[in-house]
Amino acid sequence: MHEPQPQANSRPQANAKILVLITEDWFAVSHFIPAIEALVATGAEVAVATRINAKRAQIEASGARVVSFDYSRGPIRPVMEARVAMRLRGLIARERPDAIHAISLKPIALITGLRRLVPRHVLGIHLTGVGFAGTAAEGRTGFVYQNVLKMVVGALRQPAHRGLAHLFVENPDDQARLGELGAFPDQRVTILGGAGVDPQHFADSPLPGLNPARVGFVGRMVWTKGVDLLVEAYDRLAAEGHVFKLDLCGTPDAENPRAVSQETLAQWNARANVNWRGRVEDIAKFWKNTDICVVPSRGGEGLPRALLEAAACARPIITTDVPGCRYFVRDGIEGLIVPPDNPEALTEALRRLIVDRAAARRMGMAARQRLLSGFTEDHVRTAIRDKYAELLGIAPPARPKT
Repeated sequence: MHEPQPQANSRPQANAKILVLITEDWFAVSHFIPAIEALVATGAEVAVATRINAKRAQIEASGARVVSFDYSRGPIRPVMEARVAMRLRGLIARERPDAIHAISLKPIALITGLRRLVPRHVLGIHLTGVGFAGTAAEGRTGFVYQNVLKMVVGALRQPAHRGLAHLFVENPDDQARLGELGAFPDQRVTILGGAGVDPQHFADSPLPGLNPARVGFVGRMVWTKGVDLLVEAYDRLAAEGHVFKLDLCGTPDAENPRAVSQETLAQWNARANVNWRGRVEDIAKFWKNTDICVVPSRGGEGLPRALLEAAACARPIITTDVPGCRYFVRDGIEGLIVPPDNPEALTEALRRLIVDRAAARRMGMAARQRLLSGFTEDHVRTAIRDKYAELLGIAPPARPKT
């Protein structure tokens, strides 16, 4: 006997509402404006619930309404999480959305924890990697995050969401990992090209051919990004007599338990050719004046945006053999792949591309073509817009003739 499937709210199409849950306004602006624009393009009313700092206007420019909501990021504390969940329950009761699109692990965990209270909503689970659960985290932190992931998967297997939940992931490894836990059949999974980038804004340009070469890292200053491994590789090459400049772009994430301390950043910055630049606003200009991109991730990410931005600018990429990174970069084609947490292998890869400029140019051009094959903002917009039009029963807008 087949269990009857719940149906989405029967609100008229013209009045459909989508509630987007994302922790920080800067995160929404830096990575998810194309996704928000795609939801707006369905014709639904879109509200974005996020903690507001200084990016409200940029989110509103996408056509969405902004609702202030504090998810209380940081280490998982059961009492605090319960309070946040109750506030989220009240927000959902006020907004009465037809669909909820939860981005990243914290909002996903909260909304799946409330699954019995929102059984008739279309639920979009937008997993941007598996966070600490995807790294070799040990002790209490690793245990907690591994179990949060299992809780999310278990919740989405409940009858309340059968047929109404759809999973958006940024690499096939994350899809396979959740599939092993019995979460989603393939027909309810969409693999996105990361957050997507605009290849017009991040335009390709010839490698500057600087002497000494300039190597760049862009990302949050957290240990999971592996930036410490890059500094160690720099030290090794400097000891060998190889001279190159290393630019580190990004700020610590104070609410991340693995943030790099200001003291450590100052120590790195004190090295002769290492420059910690903090936040850099014009990333396209940065890559135009940089020869090599390094993304030494320890894992847990979906598909690092910095990797895609550098690829759009036709920069060769050195990265690690972890989900997301290995999905985009093919070893020897768009760049070089090394084992994670392996400073020796990272040193060798850096040495190779610093010395072999012809290989660096060839890989950079291949990276640009890889980006254009399915990882642009337009690719992401189309995938999300069409899927939500299907889930909500909205006729998708006609595509322009080419």
